[in-house]
Amino acid sequence: MTESQTNLARILAYGGILPPWLALILHVSTGLPWASFAALTYGAVIASFVCGMHWGMFMQPSQRMPVNLLITSNVGALAAWAMLLASMWSTDLAFLGLAIVLGVLLLIDWKLQSATIVEPWLWSVRCIASIGLGAGLIFWSILG
Repeated sequence: MTESQTNLARILAYGGILPPWLALILHVSTGLPWASFAALTYGAVIASFVCGMHWGMFMQPSQRMPVNLLITSNVGALAAWAMLLASMWSTDLAFLGLAIVLGVLLLIDWKLQSATIVEPWLWSVRCIASIGLGAGLIFWSILG
């Protein structure tokens, strides 16, 4: 990737941290009942997006793949979907579960970065974005 493409990817990823935080501010300040569902579905979409990214990485020829990304990406996407279903009983559990799903996906990226499959710039972006989004989801589980 060129430097400008890498910078654009960083900006987009860091901007992707904002939606659950903005929804939380809306919820706390105005009491909008749909804000929690908006934040929860956004977290599930991002988890599924990362799973799709992993699926794509697996399709690249590599003898060094440390995990079966076809399996982990499917399990991750299903876990994100399960958290949406769990929100019918407990949104707190669903937010916490999604944060855990994102954490596990980040651990998979760490293994990929250690095997030099994921470039260092992408690893740093994924760390910051996952921590920012995961923290937002955890705050939702506490304050929502």
